[in-house]
Amino acid sequence: LDPSYPIERLSFMLSDSQASLVISHSSLANGFRQMTFDQEQVRLIYLDNEWEIINQESQQNPVSLSSGDHLAYIIYTSGSTGTPKGVLGTHRGTVNGLYWLWKTYPFTQQEVCCQKTAISFVDSVWEIFAPLLQGIPTVIIPDAIVKDPQLFIETLAYHKVTRIVLVPSLLRLLLDTYSHLTKNLSHLKLWITSGEALSVNLAETFRELMFEAKLINLYGSSEVSANVTYCDLSLLPDQLTTIPIGRPIDNTLVYVLNSRLQLTPVGVVGELYIGGDGLAKGYLHRPELTQERFIDNPFVPGTKLYKTGDLVRYLNDGNLEYFGRRDR
Repeated sequence: LDPSYPIERLSFMLSDSQASLVISHSSLANGFRQMTFDQEQVRLIYLDNEWEIINQESQQNPVSLSSGDHLAYIIYTSGSTGTPKGVLGTHRGTVNGLYWLWKTYPFTQQEVCCQKTAISFVDSVWEIFAPLLQGIPTVIIPDAIVKDPQLFIETLAYHKVTRIVLVPSLLRLLLDTYSHLTKNLSHLKLWITSGEALSVNLAETFRELMFEAKLINLYGSSEVSANVTYCDLSLLPDQLTTIPIGRPIDNTLVYVLNSRLQLTPVGVVGELYIGGDGLAKGYLHRPELTQERFIDNPFVPGTKLYKTGDLVRYLNDGNLEYFGRRDR
């Protein structure tokens, strides 16, 4: 739950999810009093002033009863109708993405990461758990600092952060407006963009200013446990004409299909469908929408595909090129 969301949206998310416990901070108590949800069904615990209650609980680690298909989280995305959709993410989907990241871009013991994405967005799952489950320290950067690019750069430099996940629009702001400060980020060797299309111009600017760093372009959504394809820009030619969204990560299937669910040839634009371990279970309390977007896989009986609504095509080198939304 992002405290910056409108009261109406937060009320809907609490009621729709049927949450029984909310962990928060007493500074946000007034916001909860304004919400419309069943106050008797939801227990509020404020971490800053209720330790007397918390300390009554067992300090033993609970026995994990979770399996890969169990829910790890519900993350709400904005629907085209304006009603938030609760995406049912699984442990398998989360762990699959993390293991791919650890294998493909392994951490060294000297690394430092940062967490700056609101927990209401699926990228925060990677930001939080990718480093911590590998014993890598993580700097929590408040939103107010992220919104001040100069202070943000100074914070990254001070803590010697070595890798970061950010949207291309934030990367553009840092490189265009504060390029004179990027020399202070010599420790930041791995930059990962996600959530928006990465332009050729921005990629070229990055190469010029951060020539000792690596830039990875990811593609995904909440419905597929964050990111399912990747493109390492260091492997692309010097003269860029397009920035692909790349190839699938481990245990992930991607199909480019026409309106009849037939495979399109290389170079022909079609809609992207995704299968594999990253698939969410669907949408909470939205069976019709789940059936519409999570379809039976015509190529692998007994499995599902997520209908992304995104237009792509295969390039000759096997990478996928993104063309935008099908409904625009």
